[in-house]
Amino acid sequence: MRMSDMMTWDTPLLNPEDALGHGAKLLRATKLDGLPVVDSKGSLIGIFTKANLMDAFLAGAGVSENLGKYYNSQVVTVDVNTPYSEVEKYVKSSPVGTGVVVNGKEKVLGVFTKVDMIMALFKESEQLATQLKTVYNVMHNGAILVDKNNRIKMINKSGEKMLGLKQEKLKDVSFSNVFPGIDIIPVLNEARFFIGVEERLNGIKALCSISPIVEDNGVAGAVMIFQALTDLDQVASELESTKRLYETLLTVLNIAYEAIILVDDQGKIFLVNEAACHFLGKKESELLNMSVQKVVENTRLHITLKTGKAELNEIQTIRGRPYIVSRLPIVRNGKIIGAAGKIVYRELEDVKDLAERLAQMDQELNYYKEKAGRARKNITFDDIITVSKDMRRLKQEALIAARGVSTVLLTGESGTGKELFVEAIHNASPRRKGPFIKVNCAAVPENLLESEFFGYAPGAFTGAHKEGKQGKFAAADGGTLFLDEIGDMSLNLQSKLLRALQDRCIEPVGSNKTVEVDVRIIVATNQDLMQKVVAEEFRQDLYYRLNVINLRLTPLSYRLEDIIPLVNVFLEKFNTDFGTRINEISSEARKILIAHHWPGNVRELMNVIERAVNFSTGPVLEVESLPFYLREQKVQIPFTHVINRGISVRKKGHLDKKVLLGVLEKANGNKSEAARMLGISRSWLYEKMRQYKLI
Repeated sequence: MRMSDMMTWDTPLLNPEDALGHGAKLLRATKLDGLPVVDSKGSLIGIFTKANLMDAFLAGAGVSENLGKYYNSQVVTVDVNTPYSEVEKYVKSSPVGTGVVVNGKEKVLGVFTKVDMIMALFKESEQLATQLKTVYNVMHNGAILVDKNNRIKMINKSGEKMLGLKQEKLKDVSFSNVFPGIDIIPVLNEARFFIGVEERLNGIKALCSISPIVEDNGVAGAVMIFQALTDLDQVASELESTKRLYETLLTVLNIAYEAIILVDDQGKIFLVNEAACHFLGKKESELLNMSVQKVVENTRLHITLKTGKAELNEIQTIRGRPYIVSRLPIVRNGKIIGAAGKIVYRELEDVKDLAERLAQMDQELNYYKEKAGRARKNITFDDIITVSKDMRRLKQEALIAARGVSTVLLTGESGTGKELFVEAIHNASPRRKGPFIKVNCAAVPENLLESEFFGYAPGAFTGAHKEGKQGKFAAADGGTLFLDEIGDMSLNLQSKLLRALQDRCIEPVGSNKTVEVDVRIIVATNQDLMQKVVAEEFRQDLYYRLNVINLRLTPLSYRLEDIIPLVNVFLEKFNTDFGTRINEISSEARKILIAHHWPGNVRELMNVIERAVNFSTGPVLEVESLPFYLREQKVQIPFTHVINRGISVRKKGHLDKKVLLGVLEKANGNKSEAARMLGISRSWLYEKMRQYKLI
């Protein structure tokens, strides 16, 4: 606190030519004991006080007489930036009751009185008391304040909770009566300290420390800080468990046959087992804090840190020999904090030929697959790149769902990766060796949908193959049938699909015989099927038959932490495709990519990176390589953050009209989607729309 916080600002100024009556009126109006007197240039020349006014009238002066010969030219000035401690010394030592406050240029800013000092002292005391009370109540430890008469004055929230006692019942009660086992008298009388004493407080075993509160005139009271030993025991137990777990981990790592290396988010080694030290021919102390790229030849752990993509059982050449290596990201709270690498079959000469043959066979298999047009890699959950907490949870749910046979419904915006999830579910299921058949319901003409799904018998219609045709259901027998864009299926076909799902059998077009099929159905849509049910464009019974396991994919704009890992994955892919070597993203390009709202989701991001790789001329992806519409946008907080702020505002009972309009626009007028995005009920959304006259 400084003088500027205590003074009276903008007080009226007097001139020597002013009448005594004018000075009297200003003193009365301001209720001050004195006012500054300045010359024609505004420079301070004195102070005119109530005492000066009384002396003038006693000397026989009239109210119209100038005050020039009556003011006091001996005036005390104080700089506006004088700290509180110096002001306090001045007030205690000065016989003058009023001082003039000036700035560095001696310009008069106001006055300062002893009353101002007292009020400032009260204000300072109140602020300090509020701060102390806040600290007192947020403490994890219990605290009890006792006055010099052994009376309890206060107990904090933690203390109340620990002891089961309330402030209202304890206030002004004798401390010794409430806690008879603690002798607080030596603290109050002799200012003694008790540190780390075990006592029972209201039946609770606690560790207590008692300190006296000492002022200039002696002990003013005492404060007791305490902590229930059950809490401390629990913390100690958890620490012991953590220590034991760490020691167990080290033991397991050291008995493992494989070389295991763990790196932090900077790619520096922080943990290695004995097998890794032996394999690399170095001591543990020589490896710790070293960059893994300088230690392990051809390592990709630094790439795993960027992409968050697990790589299992890959062949890596180290010192001219092939080894089977796995790399896994370490993720915590949606952020990649490190990676783990495992080198299998270290120094096994008899495995060298096997590894080389496997590598050769892998190359040959890819070659023949490409020739046959079937080189597409099987998608697994490891290929779905995400560090988002919600998406990682969704991956776990999808993995669990893959083990069963129930119908799965995937929903979410276009480009969020629904097809990847479908393939990953199939490849993680017991049906992975069976066929995987995909049908895009929006791409098949209406008149061919039924025959595409169920096939047709020989001669079923003009132009039909004489031997008939197998439908998608029959083709997927023993495997998985993926129905994409299910929301575009006609009502007529919906009824037949419902029957096929219920009866597990189909009837080809033109045939009166049913064929049993063993098919798992997975469907996907970017439409609101429930809204289509309400509009009578989708069968309600089919909707509930499909909606057994519902997995809703999060839009990219809601998981900004995934953008850079995905960019790194796409860079690696397009570097391979185009023979480029782009391995970094400039900070400005990062800002633009994170700021964009990505209406096309991951698909749009992949296209943007492909375009950027084509136009890049160096090893760093720069802003100039990005599409024009991204370069021209303003870098600002993505709109989803505005939505999130809307949610926090909504919890306080207010929803801004601008935010509401923006969400409705983003949801394309879909009220259910808008309510979901805002985290409110549809009825509350409609209420707000009526309030703002939007309906």
